[in-house]
Amino acid sequence: MKSFLFPRLALACVFLSCASHLRAEDPPEPNYVYWAKLVRIVDGEHLALDIDLGFSVWTHNQTLALIDAGGANLEPDARAKDNDRIKKLRELLTDATDIVVRTTRDREAKPPRYLVTVWADGTNVNEELKKAFP
Repeated sequence: MKSFLFPRLALACVFLSCASHLRAEDPPEPNYVYWAKLVRIVDGEHLALDIDLGFSVWTHNQTLALIDAGGANLEPDARAKDNDRIKKLRELLTDATDIVVRTTRDREAKPPRYLVTVWADGTNVNEELKKAFP
């Protein structure tokens, strides 16, 4: 009887000591970072991307807005500045071999939209646009 009770008692002690550590941790923050392929540049603030979600799952032709890339809310008559932004985006993204995106959801917009930070071959495209077009 003793040999049968001891392993169960030891297992219960280990479980109870581990359970307190599991409850004490904060839940992890979501990490929405993906590989992507450029489909097209829509305008100076929007890109259409094919996004690799992992496990051979892709979402195709998703139009996403660049987050905090400077020149926000361009007026419709600011075509020259928008064309310069498109040229800069083409320069940064056209020949890029590794494109990585991090998405966030803009919950204040109606309907909610997704914003994206883009890295092309290790260069933060959003920061480059912000520098070029303050």
